[in-house]
Amino acid sequence: MQKFKFFLILSLFLTGRAFSQVKDLKQDAAFCYENREFKCAYELYDKLSAQNPKNLEYKYRLGVSSINYPEKKARAIEIFEELKNVDKSAEINYYLGKAYHINYRFDEALEAYETYLGMMQGAKQKEEDKLMVKDAKLGVVNCNNGKLLISQKVIADIKNIGLPINTAELEGVPVISADESVIIFTYAGRKSTGGLLNDALKPDLQGGSYHEDIFISTRMNDSVWSEPTGIATLNTKGNDAAVALSPDGQTLFSFISNNDAGDLFMSSLNGTEWSKPVRLNKNINTPEWEGSCSISSDGRFLYFASERPGGLGGRDLYVSEKINGDWGPAVNLGPGINTEYNEDAPFIHPDGITLFFSSEGHKSIGGYDIMYSIKQDNHWIEPLSMGIPLNTTEDDRFYVINAKGDRGYFSSNRGGAGGKGSQDIYSVEPGILGEKPILALLKGNVYADDKPIDAKIEVSKKATNESVGPYYANAKTGKYLMALSPGNGYKIRISVSVPGFEAVDEEIDVEKLQRFVEIRKDFYLYSPAYVNKRKQKSVNAILDSLLGKANNVEDFKNDAVINNIIDAATTPTTAPTEVKPSLTPCNGGAAPDFSSLKGKSLNVPENYNKLLEIGGLTCAEGLVFKVQIAAYKHPENYKYDHLKEFGAPEIISYPDGITRFTQQQFPTLREAEAVRQKIIAKGQADAWITTVVNGKRYTLEELIMVNFMGKAVN
Repeated sequence: MQKFKFFLILSLFLTGRAFSQVKDLKQDAAFCYENREFKCAYELYDKLSAQNPKNLEYKYRLGVSSINYPEKKARAIEIFEELKNVDKSAEINYYLGKAYHINYRFDEALEAYETYLGMMQGAKQKEEDKLMVKDAKLGVVNCNNGKLLISQKVIADIKNIGLPINTAELEGVPVISADESVIIFTYAGRKSTGGLLNDALKPDLQGGSYHEDIFISTRMNDSVWSEPTGIATLNTKGNDAAVALSPDGQTLFSFISNNDAGDLFMSSLNGTEWSKPVRLNKNINTPEWEGSCSISSDGRFLYFASERPGGLGGRDLYVSEKINGDWGPAVNLGPGINTEYNEDAPFIHPDGITLFFSSEGHKSIGGYDIMYSIKQDNHWIEPLSMGIPLNTTEDDRFYVINAKGDRGYFSSNRGGAGGKGSQDIYSVEPGILGEKPILALLKGNVYADDKPIDAKIEVSKKATNESVGPYYANAKTGKYLMALSPGNGYKIRISVSVPGFEAVDEEIDVEKLQRFVEIRKDFYLYSPAYVNKRKQKSVNAILDSLLGKANNVEDFKNDAVINNIIDAATTPTTAPTEVKPSLTPCNGGAAPDFSSLKGKSLNVPENYNKLLEIGGLTCAEGLVFKVQIAAYKHPENYKYDHLKEFGAPEIISYPDGITRFTQQQFPTLREAEAVRQKIIAKGQADAWITTVVNGKRYTLEELIMVNFMGKAVN
């Protein structure tokens, strides 16, 4: 099959090419057809064929355009069935087979393919005939795969993610952070840098096209994305395409084609600004095409696609390990993953052992299909198809999933699927078939003297002291994110480059983790200078400086301003100390044991009910349970009129930029759960319970994971 460029060429319908300057409709149609711009070719040959119904060339080209234009693929059957009545060449059977194939009529496609191959056997073949014969043989394999997968059709919820991400223009190649807080994608349309440009990147309103740019959007809640914006430091007048994002959202890989087939570049997020793209080294990039990649959660391995010589055929997948801070020699993933056909678009899940990719081989039903393989005993198992309906007879590529494994994203030009443009981004649930990934997703913010800071987070396995990472907190927000695989205990050390701050050490044990769990944990570092500065001035010193020594404090005790000063000055100013609540049943007795719930998700009803049974009537000084009803980056979007009977909610804006709404507070979990059920009955289906320990917010799962019963909560 013909190799496609990194992206399908934009149709002239989208680029705004002015056909009025080309007088001959036939020339316009031929131009589109020869440049594989099949949408406009279909529209123009449809007109020509209607005007000249006996012209077989017009009809033939209309049929080929239909095959390559998903919205009109059903018509391809009608056209080639009609042509077969008057054209007895072998080629007609090939295209009729293709028409049946892409419309899932596999038995009829097999018959047409076999007829074509029989007619070509022993015939003198030109080079283009050899390519068609090879493709027909692949089509036979694809159709047999399709018949099997149709009988095993997967239940999946596939949705166009809609506005504001998808528009009437091109959106594709979605990449996400592991927690789905960020999506970055490739866009081409009216917002593209430079507008309509010719091949020399000069403005051309008549014959120019829109070039690809990189856009970013953040998740506002579970179903709403912010208005996408272009990343100015990455976008040029040429084609700039995002291809991969590290799980923590701090490193972005892009594809740029300058003087060769195309290379991979890397940018880092510094606060809110992305650095200029830097080309990866020669172990990754060659004079051949390298156009898609994925980095492991610990930053140690880079999986990528390449057309370099020495592969098994077409595009192959390779892996490179970071050695002394740079990428080492590339290793072909071998015949277990690669085939004689093309493999592309790798995505390594944050668990480090689940690899998704697209392939024209394996169990493909036509074009690129999405496959996945799991690493067992340092060996990749035979790739499995993600099945129908995720895979289609068109090209399905650029698949990514979240850390939890319950939702995936991909781009497609599939017809009849609610598409808004020439290519759109879709979500699919579940994100992976079979068992879900098992890992602990640890996320939060790092603060130094109560301000967000960039920090280095060193992680090592307790048993072997093997290093994992390092990871880094964002310079602007202090946000960090890391994925930790089960089977180990980990030592975590957070340090900053600013002198005077002592590192913070933490341990987490996920050795017996049996499912995905997300843990929210903020880290606080304090400098001696910061603490001392807060201790330096006494109340009297403050009053002396404000009022002069001659004045008596008692004379001003009713003055609101002075009272505020005294309140502030007499507030304890030492750095926070660890607090261990004295947790017991409210009616006395021994403290409950939560160890059986450690590392387990409370989203599972069985686990949550067990927590209610074990600790539903447990209380402690400084511990309260609150019913959280909403969490938004833009709190003005949330309306809570339907919950007025429960009183005015407490609304707090947190350092992570999220404003949280909670309704009432209770000394025990069972009391909070009773009110949560009432709130759910009023239409707030996603209400959940959060805890506050001595003024600091925790999730129930976090308290369990930090050994709530046996270890201080800081």
